[in-house]
Amino acid sequence: MTDAFKLSDDDLRELFALFSSPTAEEIERIYSSEDPLFFRNEDVAKEYSLVQERGEYARDAWRAVMYFLHRHGYKVTKDGGAVDLSALAD
Repeated sequence: MTDAFKLSDDDLRELFALFSSPTAEEIERIYSSEDPLFFRNEDVAKEYSLVQERGEYARDAWRAVMYFLHRHGYKVTKDGGAVDLSALAD
C-alpha cells in the first residue's frame, strides 16, 4: 500500500458507513453531522455481522468503494479511459 492509499481512522469509519448504508438516502445521511448515521459516529472496533445475501453485499461494497474514491478525488480508469463515477451518488 503506498502513502497515497493509506486509510485514516475517519476513512475506515466512512467506508464502513458506506458499506452498511446502501441507499442514496442513507449515503446522504452519513455525511450529515446532525444525523445518527454520521460516519464519524461509527465504532469500527465493534463486531459486525452481515445479514445480506453475498451478491447483494458485494454489489453494495463495490459501489461504496467506488463512491469513496470519487468523493475523495481519485480517478478510475478502465482500458485507458476515465470512468465517470458521479452516477453512484444518485
